[in-house]
Amino acid sequence: ALGFAAIVYSGYRFFKGEMNWLGNWPLWNAVSWSDLSILELDRPALILSRVWVLALGAGFTVATALWFTRRERDATFLFHRLRPRALVRPVLKLAAAALPIVVVGVVLGRLIDHGPGGDIRKKQGKDYWKQNLATWREYPIPFIEAVDITIDLEPAQSSFRLTGTYTLKNRTGAPLRSVPVTAGFHWDDIHWTWDGVEVSPKDQTRLYVFTPKSPLAPGASAVLGFRYKGRIPDGITKNGGGAREFILPSGVVLTSFGSSFAPALGYREDVGVDDDNTYEARRYPDDFYVGRTEPGFGSGALMKTRIKVSAPAEFTVNSVGELVASEESAGRRAVTWESDKPVHFFNIVAGKWAVRRGAGAAVYYHPAHAYNVADLLAALEAARTYYSRWYYPFPWKELKLSEFPALASYAQGFPTNITFSESIGFLTDAGDKTDAAFLVAAHEAAHQWWGNLVLPGKGPGANILSEGLAHFSTAMLMEQVKGEKARIDFLKQIEKGYGETRKADEERPLVWTDGTLPTDTTVTYDRGGWVFWMLMDHMGRDQMLRGLHAFIDKYHAADDFPVLQDFLAVMRPFARDPGAFDSFAQQWFFERTLPEFQLSNARKRQENGLWIASATLTNKGTGMVKVDVAAASGDRFDKVGKPDPDYRARGSTLTIGAGESRMVEVKVDFEPKRLVVDPDVRVLQLFRGQAKADF
Repeated sequence: ALGFAAIVYSGYRFFKGEMNWLGNWPLWNAVSWSDLSILELDRPALILSRVWVLALGAGFTVATALWFTRRERDATFLFHRLRPRALVRPVLKLAAAALPIVVVGVVLGRLIDHGPGGDIRKKQGKDYWKQNLATWREYPIPFIEAVDITIDLEPAQSSFRLTGTYTLKNRTGAPLRSVPVTAGFHWDDIHWTWDGVEVSPKDQTRLYVFTPKSPLAPGASAVLGFRYKGRIPDGITKNGGGAREFILPSGVVLTSFGSSFAPALGYREDVGVDDDNTYEARRYPDDFYVGRTEPGFGSGALMKTRIKVSAPAEFTVNSVGELVASEESAGRRAVTWESDKPVHFFNIVAGKWAVRRGAGAAVYYHPAHAYNVADLLAALEAARTYYSRWYYPFPWKELKLSEFPALASYAQGFPTNITFSESIGFLTDAGDKTDAAFLVAAHEAAHQWWGNLVLPGKGPGANILSEGLAHFSTAMLMEQVKGEKARIDFLKQIEKGYGETRKADEERPLVWTDGTLPTDTTVTYDRGGWVFWMLMDHMGRDQMLRGLHAFIDKYHAADDFPVLQDFLAVMRPFARDPGAFDSFAQQWFFERTLPEFQLSNARKRQENGLWIASATLTNKGTGMVKVDVAAASGDRFDKVGKPDPDYRARGSTLTIGAGESRMVEVKVDFEPKRLVVDPDVRVLQLFRGQAKADF
C-alpha cells in the first residue's frame, strides 16, 4: 500500500511538472557521485520493478486467501457461493489486488518502450533506415561554416530547450536542390527556419528534407534555424546499463557526433541498423583516395562556434573554445563559449566541479576525486608543450579536461574540451604501474592534433590516422615525461593486447582496416601505434617529425581529407632512402607482417678473456625485419623505474626473414645472464616472452 501510494504521489507530482521520473528526493541525492548517476538514470525501473513485485506478492496473497477458505466445502457452501453477491465480491477483491500490478506494469512498460532499447525507438530507427537509406546515404551535403546555439539545461528534469542556427555553405561544386538534416527522436515541438523564414520541411521519420525555392548554388550560403525541446535520457533502458550522453543532476555530457542535442547534417548510417538489417561494408577500389576524399566524421567543415548555455548556478559548464561571458541571476548561470579558432566538432559537458589549472591547461573534477588530478594535469601540460613542438603549434588558448560520471567508460578529445569518465583515470589506483591516468590523458590530448587539426577521410585505414597516431604520441610523451621504462611498459602492454585479441584469419592490412570487424579496434589502436613507432625508427626521429609537421600543414584546413595512402605520400619525401621507405610501407601498411622470434640452443662460453653468448634465432612469423639481439646481465631498471647502474648489455643487429633461422653470437666483456631479442622494445612481435633465453 505504501509503495503504491508512493507511485501515485510521484505520478501526481510528475504530471504537475514538479518532479520527473528521475526524482529529486533529498535522501537519494545524498548518495556519492558514481552511485547517484546510476540511480538517476535507472531510478524509474528500480522503483517500479520493486513496487510491481510487491504488488504481485500482495495479489497472490489475496488470491490464495480467496481460494483456500477456512471452511470445508459441502453442498450448502457451494449453494451460497453461487449467489450473485458471493460471486461478485471475490472478483472485486481480485480486481483491486490486480490494479496496482497492471498500473505499475503498464507504466514501466511504457517507459521502456520510449527508452533507447524500447520497441517504439526501434521502430522509429527502422523506419528512418527504410525510408532514407537508398536516397540520402550518399547525398552531398553543405558545410557548416558557423554554429550559434543557445541551450537551457534542466538537470533535475533531464531536459533542455534549444534555439540555434547553422550557417551553411555549398562547397560541392554543384547546386544542392535539397538539404537533409537528422533530428533526435527525443525532441518535441520542433520548428525550423530557412534564411529567417519559417518552413515546414518534409519529415521522413526525423530526417527533415529542406527544398528551398532556389537550389543552393556552389559557393552560396544559407542560414538554417531551429528551435525545440527534449529529454536525455528519454525513457529508460530495456536491460539496464549506462549512457554515453545524458543530462542528469550529477553531470551533463552532450556531443555533436550524433543528434543528441544538435541537428546532424545528412543521413546517419548508424541509426536503425541491427542484426536484422545489417549489411556488408562498402568495398573500396584500390585508388579510392585519389582526388578529393570525403570526411570520415561529420560534414568536415571548420566551424566558428558560439554556444551559450544556461544551467543551475552550482554547475560549471564547459564547451569548445574560450569562455567569453558568464552571468549569474536567480540561481542560474549563463556562460558563452566561442571557438577562438575554427573546429570540426563541438560538445557541452557540465558538472559540480573543482578545478586545478596549469600552464595553458585545466582539469575539472569532482571534489572527492583528486587522487590523480596532478598526473592528469601534468599530461595535459606536457602534451600541449611537446606535441606543439613535435607536430604543430596548438592553435587554441586552453586545453581542458572535464570529468563525468561513470555511466560510460570512455574519453573523447573534443577541440580544447576533453571529456573523461571518472572510471578510466580519476578513480584509478595512483600506484598503478601502467600510469593509466597519464596514459589516457596523453592519448586524448593527442586527438587535438590527430582528429581535430587533421580530420581523417572516409574510407579504410583513415581512422588509424586518428587512433594509431594518438597511441604513437602517447608512447613518445610517456618516454619524454616518465622515462624509457614507461614507454617500454606501454608498448609491451598494447603489444600484448594486440597479440591476445587479433584473429589472424580475419585481420586485414592497415590500409584496408575499416572498423567493421570485431578485432579492427586492436589493429587500429595497438598495431597502428606500434607501426608508426617503427616508422620513426626507420626514418629517424627528426625526419619523422618534419614529415608529421608537413602532413598537418597540408591537411589541417583542406577540403580533402586524408587516409593512410595520403599520409605515406607526404612522409616519403622526408625519407633518406625512398626505396627502403617503400619496402617498409609495403610490409607494415599494405601487408600483415608480424614476426615471431624464438631462441634455441642458447649457450655461453669464455674465450681469451671474453664471454661469447650464442643461440639460433628463428623467425616463426612473417616479414623481413631488422632486429637487435643483446647479451645482458642485471636488471635494466630499479624498483622506481630508473636505469640501474649495474645493468650491462651489448648486442648486434641482424635481418631475418619469415621462416629463416640465423646463428647469433655476441661477444661481451662481462658474464651474460641471458640473450634477449629486441631488448629496447622497438619491433612489434608475437609472444615476446619466448624471444629470450636465460643462461
